[in-house]
Amino acid sequence: MVRESFREPSMNDSHKLQILIADDEESFLRVLTTVLESTNRFEVFPCESGEEAVEALKRARYDVLILDHKMPGMTGLNILQWLHEQKSELPVIMLTGAGSENIAVEAMKLGAYDYVSKEHFDRIHFPIVVSSVYERYLFKKEKALFTESEQAFERDLATLQLLRQSLSSITRIATTTLNVMKVLTLESEESLLPHLAPEGQEQLQTLQKKIRSEIGILESVNQSMVDLSIAMVDHYGGKQRVRDAKLRPDGKPSSTQEKTTLPR
Repeated sequence: MVRESFREPSMNDSHKLQILIADDEESFLRVLTTVLESTNRFEVFPCESGEEAVEALKRARYDVLILDHKMPGMTGLNILQWLHEQKSELPVIMLTGAGSENIAVEAMKLGAYDYVSKEHFDRIHFPIVVSSVYERYLFKKEKALFTESEQAFERDLATLQLLRQSLSSITRIATTTLNVMKVLTLESEESLLPHLAPEGQEQLQTLQKKIRSEIGILESVNQSMVDLSIAMVDHYGGKQRVRDAKLRPDGKPSSTQEKTTLPR
């Protein structure tokens, strides 16, 4: 290793990007460390082998990983493959040598964000490359989270629409049934009263009064379901307006912006 002992990222370094570098060429490793840390924007953790880098990745989290493609033992591509198997999203920059364009292409296929040729290494430009890679990683992560959120919203919307349709069907059926019950109650009272003695008429009217009371309760329940359906639509409309006011990470309007609110 370049330093006396390997240091893991500390809380005091949290304001700086944590950079893990693996390169078996000690002199170049020193150059990379000095170039990055001189900007005061990065905290560098150097390793001289792929195996050492993997162990470091198992112990701590880093913001960007810089790999030399050609190292004894585990190469840069080997580490990239390991990261892929671990389903890691850590952004990687591959360091390549002269005439290793094929390595760069293979690295990009395995998920590397960028590559830098040692032959054309630019001390001034390199920190910009590292910062740019990290910004692209953040953008990709934010976009993925936004997409996941949109998909969850669409699933919630589909469930809401189905529930609302069910409530609408139930309330229509209930309203029709209650209206039929009210008509039948009134007709039965009118047809039976003339044929009953005073005591029977009183009993029938008491019974009809209780029936009308129960119908009134059912009508209240039915109206509550109607109000719930309307409230659900209003809630969705408000939620959609909030989402439509927001933009995608790439600056484009949300896909829900083209949709209209559900009719009541």
